[in-house]
Amino acid sequence: MHASLRGIRVRFGQLVAVDDVSVDIEAGRVLAVVGENGAGKSTLMNALFGLFQPEAGEIVVDGQPRRWASPQDAIRAGLGMVHQHFMLQEEMTVLENIVLCGEPVRLFGFVDFAVARRKLEDGFAQNGISIDLDARVGSLSVGQKQVVEILKMLYRDASLLILDEPTAVLTPLEKDQLFAILRGFAQQGKAVVIITHKLDEVMEIADHVVVMRGGRLVSSLPVGETSKDRLSREIVGGELPPALRAAAREPGEVVLGVDGLHVAARGHDIGPISFDVRAGEIVGIAGVSGNGQSELIQALTGLRPAKAGMISLAGTRVETLGVRERRLAGQSYIPEDRQRVGLALGASVADNASAGHDDPRHFTRGPFLDRSAMARYARDLIERYRIKVAGPQALVSTMSGGNKQKLVVSRELSRATPLIIAENPTWGVDIGAIELIHAELMRMRDAGHAVLLVSTELDEVLKLSDRIMVMYSGSLSEPIAAAEADRNRIGALMTSRTGLGSNAA
Repeated sequence: MHASLRGIRVRFGQLVAVDDVSVDIEAGRVLAVVGENGAGKSTLMNALFGLFQPEAGEIVVDGQPRRWASPQDAIRAGLGMVHQHFMLQEEMTVLENIVLCGEPVRLFGFVDFAVARRKLEDGFAQNGISIDLDARVGSLSVGQKQVVEILKMLYRDASLLILDEPTAVLTPLEKDQLFAILRGFAQQGKAVVIITHKLDEVMEIADHVVVMRGGRLVSSLPVGETSKDRLSREIVGGELPPALRAAAREPGEVVLGVDGLHVAARGHDIGPISFDVRAGEIVGIAGVSGNGQSELIQALTGLRPAKAGMISLAGTRVETLGVRERRLAGQSYIPEDRQRVGLALGASVADNASAGHDDPRHFTRGPFLDRSAMARYARDLIERYRIKVAGPQALVSTMSGGNKQKLVVSRELSRATPLIIAENPTWGVDIGAIELIHAELMRMRDAGHAVLLVSTELDEVLKLSDRIMVMYSGSLSEPIAAAEADRNRIGALMTSRTGLGSNAA
C-alpha cells in the first residue's frame, strides 16, 4: 500500500495542530515521524487513520483520493494503528481482544473462535510471533500487550501499520523483538510508520524520516542522508543545551526508610527489601520492566498494601497510611501511568494542576473554588515547563502524551516535598523536555530534597543517580555509588540474581 498526505491542516478551535503538511508513505519501507511534544506528529497520523477530519488537504491511498467518516473506514481500507496508550480489555483473553468487533460468526450467530485461531497461528508462523492466545491480557507484560495490538491489525489484514511511541516502555529485548516483527512486515510489502522520540531507534530501523515542529514539516529525508545531530537540531530548532551531570555532594538525613518490606505480587511476593534515600541525593532503581518495580512503588505510595515491613517518611511510620496521608506527610509521586493514575483526563489543565495540593486554601475563597487562582497557578506551570496547550481551561484529554507527562511532573515537583518518587518520569517526552525534567530533578536534589528515581532507561539512571540499585525478580541489589557504576556492571545485575546481596530473597 502507498499513501500520501497532501497539504493536511488540522485545527482544534484556535489552535492549528497540523499546518499544510505533505508526506508520502511507501510500501515495503519504514517511515519514522519525529518532533517535539505537540509538534503534530500523532495528530497527522490520527488524521490519516480517520480519528480527526482535516480542515484542508487530501488523503490518497494507492492513487485514489479517500475521505474517512471514521477509523472503521480506514481499517476496511487496510490501515491499522497502535496508539501510545493501548486500547485493550484487560479481563478478556488475547484471542477475544484480537477478534473484538471483527468476530467470525458461524451458524446461529456464535463466534467461530477456531477460525480466528487458525488465521492467527498462520500469522505467527509467518512473522515469528509467539504468544498464548488464551492468556488474560491483564496478566501480560507491556511488550506482550504491544504484540496483541499488532495482532489486531494483522487479523484485519492491515497493509499500512502506524505505531505511536511503540518502544516507550519496552525492555531492550522486547524492542528488538518488535523491530524484527516490523522489519518482517516491511519485507512482505507492508508500509510501516513509527512515531517516536528515540533517535537511536530511528537510525536503526527507519528507511525515511520526517521531522515536524510547531505543526509544520521541517524535513523529509532518507535516513542515510541525515544524522542524529541534524535531527536533534531540526526537532528543537537549534542546538540543545549541554547535558547536565549531577555534582557529587554529601547527603543529609534519611527521608525515606524501608526495612524488611514484603509486597504481594501476581504469583509471588516481592522482598524482603531494605534501603534508604537521604536528603540531597537521587537514588536510582534500574531494572527490566516486570521485575517488581511497579509493586514496590505502589507499596511506597500507598496504592498497594504492604504484607510486612516498615516504611518511614521524614521520621513518620507510613506503611499503614493511605495515599492522601502520605502526600500530606511529605511525598510527591510522578507515576508511570499518567493516563489512569496521574491525571483526570476529562478535567481541565487548571483542575489537574491544583489537584492534591497540600493546602486547599490556596485555591478556595470561602466555600467556593477560586478559579482565577487555579488558572494563575496552571499558567505558571505551563510557562515554566513549556507545556504546549491552548490554556489553563483546556481539557487534558486534548493534550499530546508528552505534554500530559510534563503537566504531571510540573505539578508534583512544584509541591517541593521532602520526598519525590519519580517513576519513568521522561516516558514519551521529546529530547528537549527530557533535559528540562532531568534539570528539575537535579535542582530538587541540590535544594535538599530526596529523590527516588525508578526507570527502565539505564542511561537516565546512570546520568542522574548518586547511588544505584537494581531490581531483579522481586529482589533489590545493594546500592552502588555512581562513581563505581557502569553499563556493564548494572546490565549484568539486571539479568541475573548474582550480586543482589542481602536484599535478595
